[in-house]
Amino acid sequence: MRDVIGQVVLTRLSDPRIDPARTSVTRVVVPEDLLTAKVYVSVIGTEAQQRSALRALSHAAGHIQELMMEQIQLRNTPILEFQIDTAFKKTLRTYQIIAEAMEEIRQKDQVRQNGPAAAEQTPGAQEPRR
Repeated sequence: MRDVIGQVVLTRLSDPRIDPARTSVTRVVVPEDLLTAKVYVSVIGTEAQQRSALRALSHAAGHIQELMMEQIQLRNTPILEFQIDTAFKKTLRTYQIIAEAMEEIRQKDQVRQNGPAAAEQTPGAQEPRR
């Protein structure tokens, strides 16, 4: 379901508020009764761009449902509810924090191995001219 909705958003919608290059379907949560489906999307951009894209997707939900059902055979057509996926952004932030911590550890190891002068030289920094 996630893949089909993602393809519909990517290729079949023509709303200018939805930028296919910046919008992706990250996950779909469907209860056992298949009556509804929460579609989580990630929109790269400002808060205003995210809200605009979310409004556009919510407005096009019925059309997206029709296009989805052309490709998926289900007993019931779930009513789609679009939401911004905040978990995706939290995951990216976590990776960023880990990368920063790893860089700090690398710099401390370099200091231990080469002395304090090595830590002051950053990769790509130019030596002062004499």
